Amino acid sequence: MAKYAQFITYKGKRILFVNAAGLPEAECLEAFEEMKQALLKEGKGVLVLVDMSGMEKMTTAVVNKAKEATAATKAIGIKDKPNAVVGLSGLQKAVAQLFGRGINFVDTVEEGKERLVREDDKKR
Repeated sequence: MAKYAQFITYKGKRILFVNAAGLPEAECLEAFEEMKQALLKEGKGVLVLVDMSGMEKMTTAVVNKAKEATAATKAIGIKDKPNAVVGLSGLQKAVAQLFGRGINFVDTVEEGKERLVREDDKKR
């Protein structure tokens, strides 16, 4: 079982929750690798919620790992589903938008779950 990335169910929706809150760079990289592997294993788009609360700075390595996950899923034709990121500052959000596709920035995990459910329902 993965240490940082796991599927949860919220209001009947299956969400890949990645808990990278307060992690140092090395563990954040591990969390993003778990996310990538879970997405590839799933083989289809899933709702994704990433908690990055308490991250002091977004390093190049973290940004590159996130890009890698996005590129890997895109390369095999996995369609995007709504995603949300918790806990980033203004500058971190700007950086995240460079590698993310349609990121929803939220302040809490609960707000993220609600946003994902709402966005997914809109797309149906």
